[in-house]
Formats: sequence, structure tokens, C-alpha cells
Amino acid sequence: MSEPADSPAPRPENAETTPAGTPSEPPRDAAPAAPRRPETPMGDSRPDHPADPEPVPAQATPPRPPARAEAAPAPVPPPPAPHPQPAGAVTAAEYQRQAAYYAQLQRQPRFAPPPNPRWHRPDETPKPAIIVLVIAVALFGAWAAFHPSGVGIGLSLTGIAMLAVPLAAGHRSDLVPRLPGAMLVAALWSVAAFRDAGWVVLLCTVTAFLLTPVALAPQRRFSGAAVTVFMGWLEGLAESFRWAKRGRRARTGGGSSMRNLWVVLVTAALLLVFGGLFAAADSTFADLIVRLMPEIDAAEVFLRLVLAAVLFPLVLVWAYTAVVKPRFDSERPEGEHRTVSRFELSVPLGALNLLFVAFIAVQLRVFLGGEAYVMETAGLTFAEYARKGFWQLSFVAALALAVIAVAAWLAPKRTKRDRWAARILLGTLCALSMVVIASALYRMYTYAETYGLTRMRVWIFTVEIWLAVLFALVIVCCWKLRAGWLPRAVLGSGALALLGLAAANPDALIARYNLDHEHAVDLVYLSGLSDDAAPVFADADLSQADRDCVLDREERDEERALLAWNLGYQRALDLREAAAESTTACDWMGTYQSYEDVQNQVSGNAFFTADRCYEFDTTKAAAMFRQLGHEAAVLDSDDALREASTELEYYSDATGTLYCGYSSETTEAYLRLEVKRFADAAGASDAIEQDLLDAAGMGYEATELADDSFTGIGTYNDDYRYAVVDEELYVSVFVIHPPDDAAADEVAREFAGQVQSRYREFA
Repeated sequence: MSEPADSPAPRPENAETTPAGTPSEPPRDAAPAAPRRPETPMGDSRPDHPADPEPVPAQATPPRPPARAEAAPAPVPPPPAPHPQPAGAVTAAEYQRQAAYYAQLQRQPRFAPPPNPRWHRPDETPKPAIIVLVIAVALFGAWAAFHPSGVGIGLSLTGIAMLAVPLAAGHRSDLVPRLPGAMLVAALWSVAAFRDAGWVVLLCTVTAFLLTPVALAPQRRFSGAAVTVFMGWLEGLAESFRWAKRGRRARTGGGSSMRNLWVVLVTAALLLVFGGLFAAADSTFADLIVRLMPEIDAAEVFLRLVLAAVLFPLVLVWAYTAVVKPRFDSERPEGEHRTVSRFELSVPLGALNLLFVAFIAVQLRVFLGGEAYVMETAGLTFAEYARKGFWQLSFVAALALAVIAVAAWLAPKRTKRDRWAARILLGTLCALSMVVIASALYRMYTYAETYGLTRMRVWIFTVEIWLAVLFALVIVCCWKLRAGWLPRAVLGSGALALLGLAAANPDALIARYNLDHEHAVDLVYLSGLSDDAAPVFADADLSQADRDCVLDREERDEERALLAWNLGYQRALDLREAAAESTTACDWMGTYQSYEDVQNQVSGNAFFTADRCYEFDTTKAAAMFRQLGHEAAVLDSDDALREASTELEYYSDATGTLYCGYSSETTEAYLRLEVKRFADAAGASDAIEQDLLDAAGMGYEATELADDSFTGIGTYNDDYRYAVVDEELYVSVFVIHPPDDAAADEVAREFAGQVQSRYREFA
């Protein structure tokens, strides 16, 4: 019986061996004088054979595997068949066959996984300049994209270059189909060069980063688009390096690397010599060079090189993606999946449609009844009522979109009745969902009309409008019962929504809206907007002192580098310099009202304003601080306003909120006052109950006093808290690091009494 094809013939114990890796010299004579057992290149014996064997055609060298099989292991020649003849000489042809077999067997890797068919393209080699461009983009992006003084045109140029190089690497025939998506992505990357608002730049940049591979390798299904957006293209990283390596081998000779190095060195020397001469000849050009050249810092250089090492494989795999055009779509043909019956689809969707109709009917009654109806039924102002239900309606719209997607996938389409049932049920749900979105938008519009615009509200408007566009697209798909174009439409509409947001200049829109409408203006908030809003402040009907204060802020004094330049910064530069020359002092605390002051005044009780913190007597608090060796109490008003403006959103049930902070001059002791007004006494009691639960969870020694309206919370880490409810009013006093519990309790009760007395004067 012959030996297995993947192993040599058995070797006798007394067989002689040759040095490892060197086959023995083939015999010169056909028949040796002294009979001996021939040796193979690996030293194993063969049976004797006749002296005149049948000649075998000679093969000088084993054939070289084709170039396209480089990534896969080379095929192993079949092992030489054992000879049943007696011992004799090994012919030259047989020797060559044996040598090729054993040499190839030794070269086989221990583990050779099969190549990924989605990415394996052994015939593809990069153009000579592509790898050089990839390296150049990585180095440029490392130094230009994220400048210490801010982001700007450097980030835009880096992103556009990261898109342009893969487009150049791809086939010319693919350029025209890719242009629409590429132009959309390039527009998103360019936002950093036009807008100074960091939140807008961040949204557009992240979206451009996620959509760049989609523009290079468009997908037809939601599954493939989702994999591409969530960076499924990273699996092609290893193949992209092999692709770059094949391009290096395809260049002319081994000296090409040295020639390229010489080109780089000569170019750098020319730029250095002539650039230095031009800088010495003209001071303006020298200033430009100084602004372009970063400061030499060893730590920063190291971090920049690390960033370049990250950008290089990123751009390389994007370039290989443009060449390979990988498909992440499911291989299953469309429509070949399990569906439900018409009855199983109609019952849940019909019930859901009826529920939507009932809710919309109630909403019409509320909107037609106006604020009087809301106050009578809910005890809230119309703006408070609108804000309270907005998030729920937004979640309903998003959830309805998911339900429609699942139902459309499971809907039967075998017969004409099935198709019409799916069209009617899904189309009706889409239309009703758009009505819900309109209701949510109207609620947010009403709330913004009352309290003004903020960045969050502008972003909410954008998302809601995009959801309405998505439902319109889904209605078209439900009518045609085909959605091959929908994934690209969803991603494209989202990108267009962000571009529309950037084009609207949201920070300038917020400033213009809040300054033009008739309500108290929160200049503290408006002054925190980006330089995009500076032209609005310059043209607004403000006093010179107000204009100077909103334009001249300390965080804007630092001059930006050229790579951090953007159009919004440039337009505000002259206005900011003029404001800096003014000697007007910006007394924000004594002059302007904060956002929560505006909300509390509109809610009907002028007690809840920042100035109220100055009216309470701090004598006992100062005496308590002196027991610790500190000076009298100081109103920590800046923190009070900052906390109020940021934390107010988390207390949606409270119709009035006030925070005051008092500390010693060394801030080692601290007193914090929280006052909230609820719609009724039940809301205030619920707040106390929640305090008890929170205290138990944090380890406080909570004690509920005899009167149900009072709750005392004992010591924990040298802190003391006292909370009291007076009808709809909730008052809580924190004393941080008091000398003892008795002193803290006395101060806390005294502060609570002042609040209750002062509140009743305004109520």
C-alpha cells in the first residue's frame, strides 16, 4: 500500500542522512559500481530497482507559482510515487521532482488561514504616488487637524485630503458614481473652516468621518450600511498593508527606496534654504512662516507622531476600500425571509393606528382650548405643559419608526390584497407619526417662544425635522414596497440636515432670536456663544457697555494660529478688538438676569431671581464659620448662578427654582440653599420622600420629624442637611463641615425660616 500523499516514505533505522536542508548530489552514472541503497534528498531509503529504469522526462526547476497567488500558500507538488523496482540509480528527473516536493513542504507555514474574499485582491497594486500621498496626509493631519488654539481650516483640509486620496486610488470608472456622496462628505468636512461653534463642528466632523467609507463603498441594504457606518471596514486593515507592500515590490529595483529618500532630502533642503531667504527679505512672509510652523516641544512632537501613526493606517485602509469596494450586504436575496400573514399584520398595526388617532384627537382639544384649558385641567402654564410632554412624543416618533421598519420587513407581499394591506396600514402609521412629530415641534416652539432659544433646542428642532423627512421617505417606500434606495437616502438626508444646521449659523440664530423677542435677555448665556454670533451682537440694539461685555470675553483673547483659522473667528476679530479697547466693567451679577430668573418670573413668582440670594441674613452663618477660625460668610454668587443655569433642566417638576451658595473666605466651610416651588403640596411632599430614599442610599442618618412637613437629615462626613416643606414650597439647607450638629441645625432652621417668610411676601 502506498504512503499518504502528504508524508515521505518510511525511513529505515540504518539509513544514512545528509546535512539538513541540502539535498545530496545526484549520481553521475546510471548504475553505480557497488550496489547501494540510494538516498533521497531527505535521507530516506528507496527499494532497489532495475539498473535500466524507464526514463522520465527531466524538469530542471520547479515551476514558479503565479504572481496572483502570493497571498495564498503555494501549492505543494505531489509526492514522488515509490518504485516497486529493486534498488538502483535515481534519475535526474526523479531527483528534481523529489527536491521540489520536499523544499516546498518545508516552506509551508504552520498556519495559513484562507484569505478574506471580501478584501483579497492579489492582482491589485497601488499607484506609485498613492502610498506617498497617504504618508503625507497622515503627517499633515497630525500637525494641522487639532491645533492647541482650536480647530479650523486645518481640520477641514485634513478631512478633504483623507477623502481625495482614496478617490484617486480607486478606478477611474468609479469616480462619477461616487461624486455625489463624496461632495456631501467633503461639505461636512469643510464646516470647520466656516463655523466657530464647536458643537456644530463636532457633529459635522464625526458624521463626515462615519460617512467617508460609505461614500467610497456604497451599500444597498440597511445591514451593509450599518456595518460600514460602524467601522466594519476595519477588517480590511491587514489586506491594505499587503496591498501597499505589493506596490513597493512592483517598483523598479531595490534602489527605489534610496532614490525616494534622496528626493525627500533634496526637497526639504531647497525649501529650507529658499524659505529662509524669503523670510529674511520680507517680514510679512516671515510672520506667515512663524504662524505655520508649530512650536518645537518634545512631548507635543511625540503625540503628533502617535497621531500620524494612527492616521496612516486609517487613510490606507480607506484607499484600499476605494479600490476593493467591499460588500457588507447580506447575501440572502431580497424577499426570501419569513413573513407574517395579513391577519397577523393587521391586528397590531390597526390597534396602534387607532391609539394614535385617539391621542391626536385629545391634542387637538388641548391646542384649540389654549392656555386656559391647560391651566384648568393640568394646573400648568401652556409652556410648562408643552415642555413636560415633548420628550415622550419624540420617543414615540422614534419608536414608531422602528415598528414600521420591522413591520415592513415582515409584511406579506404575495398577493395584491397583501400588498394593499401593507400599504394602507404602514402608510397610515407613517402619516399619524408625522402628526405626532408636528405636535412635538409645536410644543418645543411654544416653549422657545416663552423662554428663548438655546443650543439644545435648536438641535432638537433639527432632529425632529429630520425625523419628519424620514417618515416621508418611508411613506414612499411603503407605497412602492421597495427600499433599495432607502439606506442611502437616510444617510444622505441626515448629512443634509447637519449641513442645513451649519448653514443656518445656529449660534447667530440663537442670539438674534433672543435679542429680538420680548422677554428678559440672558446676556450671561449669550456671551458664552461662539464667535459666529459676534456680528449679531454688533448690529443689535444694545448699549455700548452691553455690547462690549458680550464681545470681549477672556477665553477669546488668545490669538489663533493659521491652521486654527475659520471664517466665524475672522468676522469677529475686528469686533472683538474694538470691544477690548473699552474700559467698561462687566458686572454680570449686578446687571443681568440669568436663564432661570427669566423662567421663574414667567412662571408667576418674582421671588425666584438671583438677586434674592443677597437679601438673606448671614449673621448666624458667619458666627458658625468663626467658630472654625474663618471669616464671615461670603456669597458665592458665581457658582450659584452657574449651578442654577445648568441644573435647572433636571428639575422639570418644579415651577420655580433658586440656588444660593455661602462660604467662608477660605471656602473650607460652605452653606448651600435650595428652594423649589411645585405645582401643589403633593409635589413638594414627593420631593421630601425622594430625599429620604436618596439619604438612605448614601448612608445618611435620616430622621423624619413629628410634623409630616418637616424632615431632618443628620450627619454624614461632617455634613448636615435640613429640609422642610411648606405647602407647595420646598426648602433644603446643606451645611458642609460645620463645627457641630447643633450649630448647623440652628443655622439651617434660621435660613429656612427666612426663605419661608420672604417667599410669602411675593406669593
